[in-house]
Amino acid sequence: MIAALRLWAGLARRQGGDRLTTGLAVLAFTAVTWALLTTLGGVHAFVERARAEAEGFDELIYVVLSLTAAALILVPLVTLGGAAARLAVARRNARMAALRLAGATTGQVSAMAVAEALTQAVAGALLGAVLHGATLPLVALLPFQGRTFDVAELWVGGWAAIALPAVPLVALVSALAALRRVAISPLGVARRLPPKRLSWTRLVPLVAVGGVFAAAAGGMFQVELVFLLAILLVTLAGAMWVFTLVGPWLVSVIGRVAVRRAHSVPTLLAARRLVDDPKAAWRSVGGVALIAFVAGVLSVSPAMSATAEEADRYLGIDIATGTAVTLVIAALLAAVSTGVTQAGRALDSATEYRALHLAGTEVGTLHAARMRETALPLVVCVGGASVTSLLMITPYLDSLAQEPIGLVLFAGSVVVGCALVLAGTAASRRMVDRAARSLA
Repeated sequence: MIAALRLWAGLARRQGGDRLTTGLAVLAFTAVTWALLTTLGGVHAFVERARAEAEGFDELIYVVLSLTAAALILVPLVTLGGAAARLAVARRNARMAALRLAGATTGQVSAMAVAEALTQAVAGALLGAVLHGATLPLVALLPFQGRTFDVAELWVGGWAAIALPAVPLVALVSALAALRRVAISPLGVARRLPPKRLSWTRLVPLVAVGGVFAAAAGGMFQVELVFLLAILLVTLAGAMWVFTLVGPWLVSVIGRVAVRRAHSVPTLLAARRLVDDPKAAWRSVGGVALIAFVAGVLSVSPAMSATAEEADRYLGIDIATGTAVTLVIAALLAAVSTGVTQAGRALDSATEYRALHLAGTEVGTLHAARMRETALPLVVCVGGASVTSLLMITPYLDSLAQEPIGLVLFAGSVVVGCALVLAGTAASRRMVDRAARSLA
């Protein structure tokens, strides 16, 4: 093990070609850590205010709302962390195959891959912690409950002891999961295990969560208001988690339908890649789909702010402010996730691009296939997330009709998110060009 780590350290100093992937991974982990600490800082502030005021009800609502916002942001956080750990799997596999030919064991090359992911995660976590400390004065300017925060309120303190190790832990789990899908033979051949076909049973949890939310919204639970609010918000957060299970299955269905109806080479190539690895395709569009879900659910918050009683005016305004902050953080995570995932897929598919180009496929056809590979699941998944979120807020459509600014916020979030994904795909065109022409 020690010999493997020494070899990895020596190779890391000489792998100049991996600087791009390393930089993207560290950037992703930095964004994850900053968002995690900032979100926990907000929760900590409301918990401390609730303890200080000791009035109970209003303060408890703020704690529940902050925990829900944290739950909504946690899904994009885990998704981005996993994408960063899986970045450039193909290049890492090629290096592991070469080491196997040189006599290294499977355990040794696996240890090197895990060490690489953990090093990037630790570096990103430290940078994210520094960035969090630097932005605390700016975050403290946000007004809640009629006053701004003190920096001391937003300081996570001992919570950082749990939050910071969580980032390398996500990297470790994702790296081990990626290694399970690849076998390196003693002849130095990297063999990808075929992905399992996803089942429609992934829809069951979403239906169950939707049923609980509808029952709570319809007043079927005879509980105190604060507990009813907690049930509603927890089921919303749960629906977001469950949507990450449904998304890959939906992408696989899209791919199979597109394969049967493809009338052009780019569409056929895109559809086959969607069928081959729907989880990877979902990671490319999942961040924006989750943004659409969050924006749809929170589109009623301006109406809640406008219709609030004077005594609860601060609560209504704070809900609108919290909605904006949650969307901004989620949008930043989606933007970073899009760039990292698209770059990773371009690097991961470099061998395929070279083989297709050498077989006679034009580079323009490869670019068209990549755009369709992104656009097909993007339209369906974002549309599905939007419809799901709007269905979940059906009991509040009357309030939404009275204050349609929420719909404008929702539509703007969807348009900007889709533009980010398509821009991320277009930005990696040079990587595809280099991969396709490197052996031509």
